[in-house]
Amino acid sequence: MTNKIEIKFPVTIVIIDMFDAYHYADAFDPERYAIIGSNYENLEMAIALADRLFSALNYGDKTQADWIKWQAGHDVRIFDAEGACVYKAHEKLPK
Repeated sequence: MTNKIEIKFPVTIVIIDMFDAYHYADAFDPERYAIIGSNYENLEMAIALADRLFSALNYGDKTQADWIKWQAGHDVRIFDAEGACVYKAHEKLPK
């Protein structure tokens, strides 16, 4: 995760279709993602929400290998005000 000092607030939480997250990195088809709020000034709160959304959308995935197996899940990422990705929820899963 990016150092908090470098993050430009507010941050935005984005749910991304797994196919895009796996194959296209940070370039997404607008029809394949959803923005969940965009004015979070508290990074810890945004990360907690992103983690809960990730767990709900990918129920049962215990490792990153499980998560990418069928490329059918969703990633939840946080972007800062300049569009830089500052958090990827899937990185909390063990490899």
